[in-house]
Amino acid sequence: MKFLFAAVVYFLFLAQVFSQTKYVIKPENADCSKAIEIKDTIFGPTNAPSGFGNVMEISGDKNSLYAFEKEHNTVWYYFKPWADCELELDIIPVNSKDDYDFVLYKYSGKTFFVDVKENKIQPVRTCISRNDKKNGSKTGLKKMAEDEFIHSGPGASYSKSIFVKKGEVYYLCVDNVYSKGGGHTIVLHYSGCKKPVVVQKTQSKTTTTNPVKPVMVDIKVFDKETQNPVKANLKIYIKNKTAVDPLLKFDSVMACKASLAANGSFVVKSEANNFFDNANIISTMVTTEPLSLKIELSRIKVGQNVVFENILFVAGRADFIPESGAPLQVIANTMKRYPGLKIEIQGHVNCPSSVDNCDKMEETNLQLSIDRAEAVFKYLIKAGINPNRMTFKGFGATKMIYPDARSEDKMEKNRRVEIIVMAVE
Repeated sequence: MKFLFAAVVYFLFLAQVFSQTKYVIKPENADCSKAIEIKDTIFGPTNAPSGFGNVMEISGDKNSLYAFEKEHNTVWYYFKPWADCELELDIIPVNSKDDYDFVLYKYSGKTFFVDVKENKIQPVRTCISRNDKKNGSKTGLKKMAEDEFIHSGPGASYSKSIFVKKGEVYYLCVDNVYSKGGGHTIVLHYSGCKKPVVVQKTQSKTTTTNPVKPVMVDIKVFDKETQNPVKANLKIYIKNKTAVDPLLKFDSVMACKASLAANGSFVVKSEANNFFDNANIISTMVTTEPLSLKIELSRIKVGQNVVFENILFVAGRADFIPESGAPLQVIANTMKRYPGLKIEIQGHVNCPSSVDNCDKMEETNLQLSIDRAEAVFKYLIKAGINPNRMTFKGFGATKMIYPDARSEDKMEKNRRVEIIVMAVE
């Protein structure tokens, strides 16, 4: 009885100590809707996460860049940047034997929790690689990292840092592959933060300090094949607002200079006679120094192969992500400008030799490439293009530009849609 009494006292003591711990993960925190808010730059050390909660919110194929194969032992966090900054992040395991992975999302609104579960939105950063005990099995975001997304298996421990803004909200899902593991510490590193503009009022006048200078962008237009200058009409829009009037217009120019607001993302739409329309994304998030944009237009001629790298899909699916809107729209505009233009839409997927079991996914990759080409086909029909002017075809992973791709940039170039000109009447 004495032994039993002592044991009960001991466990009650541990429970009391644990209940007073500041950084406690509860079972409910394994679900996105019950995420823990990180209010400081450090959270932890915590107790170990256990299980995936009531809902399996993240799952994907084994080789996905954007999702765990499944949740094992997860905890969700969210945080709000205090200013416009570059964010680095450390996830530091208590036990270096643990293998922590993470997925980072930008909050998208009221349907966010459902969209995550239904795989309708893409994360902004991931690292799902195997733990490296040489660095204490740490993972996170670093400025010097090369890739924004890292798949499972051997790979880098850190993905690239990200620029965040005051007012945004980010959700971080941290998953330990091993059960009965240890906890971790989350460390947020903010750098290069921009001070908010301060308005000082006096009796006689109002003055503003720390103004943010606009960014000057030097734009030049070329024929992609010959590299000769091309006269084009240019329209510049705020990204995701291409349905409204453009910010700037330039008619029949081979080169121009545009003054754009700092800390913004913009779409530059190009239109030239006998060329496919084009859409280029330009960001002024990271610099106030002058930028240059080289626009390369593809001529409309039979046999011409036009690659649209910015038509992007949810990992493993034929659903477009929002960034695909601009390039899809320019294909539709070109088809409307040239009623005699007939095309074949070709879909390609990424499955390089660096990905495990790629040789076993041939049938799956072929069907996915067909589905993605068909998704473009259906978009163009909805945009008012006669289906008799189009066909679609998939090639799976048989025509990758980079068969041994290891960086996200090269993988994106493999994961593409091409337009082949079949006839110009």
